[in-house]
Amino acid sequence: MDTSLPARSSSLRRAGALGALLASTAALAHWTSGPAEGTTARGAAIRVMVDPGHGGSDPGAIGNGLIEKEVNLAVATRRVELLEADTLDPAGGGEWEVQMTRTTDVFVSLTGRTNLANAWPADAFVSIHHNAFSSSAANGTETFSFAEGTSGADLRDDMQDEQLAAFGLTERGAKTANFAVLRESNMPAALSEAGFLTSPVDSAVIGAPGFVEDSARAHLFALQRWQGFAPYVPTDGPMNYCTAKVSGLGCVPEMEAIGSASLTSPTPIRLACRNVVSQQFGLMIWGVAPGATPFFGGTLCIGSAPVRMPITFSNGFAPGDCSGRLETDVPGSYWQTLNFQPGDEIYAQYWFRAPFSTLAVGLSDGVRFTIAP
Repeated sequence: MDTSLPARSSSLRRAGALGALLASTAALAHWTSGPAEGTTARGAAIRVMVDPGHGGSDPGAIGNGLIEKEVNLAVATRRVELLEADTLDPAGGGEWEVQMTRTTDVFVSLTGRTNLANAWPADAFVSIHHNAFSSSAANGTETFSFAEGTSGADLRDDMQDEQLAAFGLTERGAKTANFAVLRESNMPAALSEAGFLTSPVDSAVIGAPGFVEDSARAHLFALQRWQGFAPYVPTDGPMNYCTAKVSGLGCVPEMEAIGSASLTSPTPIRLACRNVVSQQFGLMIWGVAPGATPFFGGTLCIGSAPVRMPITFSNGFAPGDCSGRLETDVPGSYWQTLNFQPGDEIYAQYWFRAPFSTLAVGLSDGVRFTIAP
């Protein structure tokens, strides 16, 4: 695809069917807006060291086709994503700085894990594990701290409660243990054993679709509660906002973002708009702030000087229906060339030729997404 900036987009000079679209871009070129709204400060960020247990030559528990080190890493990675999303979402939750003791399948010693946390220093250490036993009858959820009556015990209790609520497995209790990662951590620390991989009951839950997300959310809620925040699921994926303009045919164009706007992933994010009048030319625009400005009988959803992407075509089954779809693939290299950083937010919208209406300009709703690493 052509990912040039608008000043270099020669595709806008097409003739014929693009006439109406080109006329409307003149208005867009002169449109500006005020600054974006700020975010609400929620206090100093809490530093959390997330510890996926085992790794590398140490697989941990194995049972019913599951390997603990892999499950631990999957849950920990998703947990970190949610904590980062919570920081970026001002509507609820808290602010966090997050590190992991390992991000890949490598071996890290117990001392190495606590050394990382202590040297940072972290405000909390959370170790993620899954259990095993010689008998397949052993089952249930348990969570550990080093001692009772401590902030670590409070964190442990919240983790145990949230995991029980998420999975509904047998309650094995909130306990104390002389585990090295709990004993040697200089900050409140807790270690979870969500269930037994060797149990057919527990492993069916742990291996089910949705477990990683449910487990990561349980850990997120526990940290939020421990810090005095109400449990809150942050918006970490694309979110629609603004209001689409209904066409003369009754089409309600709707934006969607497929994939991730990652700086490093080889897979581009696909920004699409469905329910477009068939066989029309469209133009995707984006900016770094949202907007809600009356524009050509609809709403301009971009709150900063918009950047224009190349012209696309809606195709569809036949002229005069709502089966058209506009798509633009944007690779990570594009965001890199513009010096975007992880956590930066982008707001995008389509506008297009929309016959069968008084003002033949169609406008979709907007979609917000966040640049990933």
